[in-house]
Amino acid sequence: MQVEMSLQAGSSLSGSKLANSFLLSEFITLIEKRPDGLLCYVKLEFNDRKVLNKKHEAMEILEIKSITKNSALAKVHLSGPIAMMFCEDNEAWWVNPTMLGQNGFTLTIRGTKAGLTRVRERFSDLVGNGFFVKLGAESMQNPEFNDYLPHKQRIVLDKAIEMGYYSLPRGCTQREIAAALNLKQATVSEHLQSAESKIINSIGK
Repeated sequence: MQVEMSLQAGSSLSGSKLANSFLLSEFITLIEKRPDGLLCYVKLEFNDRKVLNKKHEAMEILEIKSITKNSALAKVHLSGPIAMMFCEDNEAWWVNPTMLGQNGFTLTIRGTKAGLTRVRERFSDLVGNGFFVKLGAESMQNPEFNDYLPHKQRIVLDKAIEMGYYSLPRGCTQREIAAALNLKQATVSEHLQSAESKIINSIGK
């Protein structure tokens, strides 16, 4: 599922003000979920690197990992309402591409059926009807990834999520998932890779 929102629609969100300082704020990977927000690596693009030294609402720059004339890879703490939404829900998470640019927000989200449903409801609470949900062609009748995965892939993916395979820190191994389902580890690996590939490739078609 991909959520798109204009800067105007999201103007009440504290994170929208980052567009005043950065040409692009792009989510790279999650480090840790904490009670007070998300620790992430993000790519920041700018015209003037001095913006890296400023205080920003909803994003604290903790460390610059690398920097060029107009971009930086930074370790940040995100604490805005959208970040907190995902911090509080273990059944939905950001993946790439997720970014804030001059044209607005784009958030690509994966999760369980229940998790994705909650995300849509929370976005409605935050911005009303000011967002657009983009779905893969195969999921136009139902926004949840699980509904169009083959049955065996769905079983393995559901068990992986249930056992915390996608949690940080990871709650189980593929071997443990295989033992729980009485399958070979290679089979679990194959089903998870196929399911993940199908989900990723379906987004934004």
